[in-house]
Amino acid sequence: MTLGADLPLTIAICSNRPDSLPGAVVRTAAAMGARDRLLIIADMPAQHVPTLPTSASPPPSRIRVICNAGNQGLAHSRNKAMKEATTRHLVFLDDDIVPTVEALTQIRAALTAGAQVTGTRISAHLQGHRRPWFLTSGQLHYLGSHAPSRPASIWGGSFAIDSEHARLLGVGFDERLGRIGSSLTSAEDTTFVREMIARGATATILHDAEVQHLIPAHRLTLSYLLRRAFWQGRSEARRDDARRGIGKEWNRNRSGDGARPVLTALALFYTSSVLLGVCWEAITRSRASATDAETGSDR
Repeated sequence: MTLGADLPLTIAICSNRPDSLPGAVVRTAAAMGARDRLLIIADMPAQHVPTLPTSASPPPSRIRVICNAGNQGLAHSRNKAMKEATTRHLVFLDDDIVPTVEALTQIRAALTAGAQVTGTRISAHLQGHRRPWFLTSGQLHYLGSHAPSRPASIWGGSFAIDSEHARLLGVGFDERLGRIGSSLTSAEDTTFVREMIARGATATILHDAEVQHLIPAHRLTLSYLLRRAFWQGRSEARRDDARRGIGKEWNRNRSGDGARPVLTALALFYTSSVLLGVCWEAITRSRASATDAETGSDR
């Protein structure tokens, strides 16, 4: 018998995209275990939540939908999922992830063995679209997917936590980070994982467990990828990690598949967008501080 085969999980899908929820429910239901619960945190008003499929869904007693009053952001929704989960162990899946029974089985085993944080490999599924020349494996992280030839890290698209241990350590998701509205802010997941590890939690990456990330056509454009890199820079600045973040992005962008001159040119292009985001965030922060100071002096 597989280690932890009967471990119940709360599988949380945090989404601000109504059109994505029905498909996410169907895909997740197909991989769930008999004792698992499905928790949907809909980052939208209740009237925007679509009718969810019932034929492929868990029984009503095993599915719960919670709506935010408006778009509060991904980090806010993840924190709410931690509070509302009815099991100790919580799996976060993005609404465009295709989970598998095998991946959830390996997650259960890792959690049972003592991991407080664990994640799977995430591969990009381009859904029949050709990969453009400006998207090498070095830019797949901008699509929330791991490069096939590089070691995986624990990312928010598919990872699990011991939420009770996280509460004991006082670790939550930084609500300055993560998707909010139409922004592409990120890093709420990796910041959480860093903080857990820094406070003594055990983290395990399941290199042999893989889920697919469905990539829509509009993300395979240069404008989207540059915008995503720009917001990566803003996110690194928000978590006060700009210098290391810029170096990390340079190395990732140069590590792709292809001719070295092309990779170097792309690395310069994308990393410049990251640097622009860092600078923009610094300017925005400076203006906000000046406004606060002016407001305080008027009181």
